[in-house]
Amino acid sequence: MAGPNKQFDKHEVLKKALDVFWIKGFEATSIQDLVDEMGINRASLYQTYGNKHALFTAAIDQYMESSLVQMKQTLEAPGSPLHNLRQSFEYIVDYSLEGLLNGCFINNAAIELGPHDPDIANKVRGFWRQFEALFEKTLIRAIENKELSQNINTEKLATFINSTLQGLIIKTKVSVPKDELINDIDLLFSLISKAG
Repeated sequence: MAGPNKQFDKHEVLKKALDVFWIKGFEATSIQDLVDEMGINRASLYQTYGNKHALFTAAIDQYMESSLVQMKQTLEAPGSPLHNLRQSFEYIVDYSLEGLLNGCFINNAAIELGPHDPDIANKVRGFWRQFEALFEKTLIRAIENKELSQNINTEKLATFINSTLQGLIIKTKVSVPKDELINDIDLLFSLISKAG
């Protein structure tokens, strides 16, 4: 006879799984790695999340949600929209260089799984589109705040900003010096100020 189901905090357990996937990648992470880190047994893992891919997908969803909330809070803070945008870039670079991002979880997933896993590729593209929508709203506020020209194509510029951000995050994964990354940010914001 089976014992009672073990109760656990699904959010916390999923965060632990995310950390394992983030450090090791999807393929290199074993079910035993996950069980050991999550503190639940195999039966609970399979009953709650299905298989390893479904668990990985749930981890991506949780990561996306928290990342979008954090970015939105930074971009929508009082003050200059362009200052907030730059602050978000500098924060991500600092956080990444301190080894707290291990590269971006989404970029890692895109590189490892995107070429052969259409579901993950769609999730990544969707996540980037949401980031670009936040950037576009910030640019529109910057125009309203007289920080930028009204002639700017905010949609195209938001896409460019996101491409630059993702590139910066990848560069932090291979320990590019901070001054080089700051130079990239300086150039980006110089280009933004002259756009239009």
